[in-house]
Amino acid sequence: MPVALSSLISPIESGNTTGSVPDRVTREGLLARFRRISDHRSTRNVRHPLASILALAACGVAVVGGDSIIAVWHWAFDACLQEVLAELEVWRDPFTGLHVPPSERTFRRVLGEIDGDQLDREVCAYLAGQAPRPAKAPGRPDTPGTARPDTAERAERAERAERAWSNEREARRVRQRDREHPAMAGLLPAAAADGKAIRGARRPDGRRPQLLSLFCHTRHTTLAQRAIDTETSEVPELKPLIAEVDLAGTVLTADALHTVRETARHLAEDLGAYYVLILKHNQPALLATAMAALADGTDAEHERAGTGHTETDRGHGRSERRTIRTAPADGVDFPGAVQVMRIVRHVADLRGSGGSKQVAYAITNLPAHLAGPAHLGTYVRGHWGVETRAHYVRDVTFGEDAGRIRTGALPQVMATCRNLATGAFRHVGHVNMAYARRHYRNDARRLLTLFDL
Repeated sequence: MPVALSSLISPIESGNTTGSVPDRVTREGLLARFRRISDHRSTRNVRHPLASILALAACGVAVVGGDSIIAVWHWAFDACLQEVLAELEVWRDPFTGLHVPPSERTFRRVLGEIDGDQLDREVCAYLAGQAPRPAKAPGRPDTPGTARPDTAERAERAERAERAWSNEREARRVRQRDREHPAMAGLLPAAAADGKAIRGARRPDGRRPQLLSLFCHTRHTTLAQRAIDTETSEVPELKPLIAEVDLAGTVLTADALHTVRETARHLAEDLGAYYVLILKHNQPALLATAMAALADGTDAEHERAGTGHTETDRGHGRSERRTIRTAPADGVDFPGAVQVMRIVRHVADLRGSGGSKQVAYAITNLPAHLAGPAHLGTYVRGHWGVETRAHYVRDVTFGEDAGRIRTGALPQVMATCRNLATGAFRHVGHVNMAYARRHYRNDARRLLTLFDL
């Protein structure tokens, strides 16, 4: 049963401070999810359960250096403690009594043969089923080890972890930014759909594997992901992707590639969802109509009329000024269209020099009483979180595009493990993914708490 996107909003975002989990979100441990993955191996002479191999891969990818199969194997063989291997149900040698991880060849062969889309469904369901964090200062993570405070050693580790959390600079900045710029009231749950090619990998036909993802604007977690067939593009794959999540009453944002009539009709009429779609020259008539509807008046006149909004921001060595104006989509021949908008973005350094200007147009079926200019600007800006908080992190922090993994489903499996790691890190409050990877590298037992193992 698809999970409603509104049920994935944390208590802090939804205003619920009880910490209760919605009925439609199912809690289930990661190993239990991995046991559901179909194992295509013969039942004879199988030492290592598939769930254990997947758990080792997930943990190995989460720590620093686990960006390839050989690095994952090396971590499992050399750095993983016996008590951690036991918790992961790794095979135990009856003669030595030691838990022995699979070989690199076993990792590569077994992970390359599984169904990548099935793994994606189970991992995304696990992330959706994580209990919301109790209300606390935004950006403050839960301390690993507190779920198992049964020994003095674990209590000491928890104290060290608490000191480590307080030193994460980006988390402190998030808390300060949330105090200075509280979340806008009236925003609906929103998710961004976008595709990504794994540039370092190749399929047997020589093409790069491509994955289409659905990314939550607020939780910054991948809600669904699936491989794109080599004979098609992202557009027809969007419908089966969003079938895995209940989008009723929520907002889907997508780039111009998905600005097609059938996608808009399916979202508005079949799913009861809202869309915010970018307009570019692949829809020339639609773009020209929107440009004409938004050409009249100045930004100041639009703000006085309630159809415009301007906001400024300073940080990361630059200043930004974003101006949005909206107009009714009268006469626009597009399913469900209610408003069109224009967003102008001026970027300069902190002294005001070296400026650039970007202009974008978009269309939506959100009525004005549900989404004014400020709300629409927030949705458009939130869409790019899939690039900055998902794709960029996988490329830079996890070295995805630099990898050369090519065997079977391995590129998708490794991408799924990276989504799992970033989703779990953010769930406990981490902001800097590189910092989080270093933290969990230092003590493998922390991974058991991170992944509910």
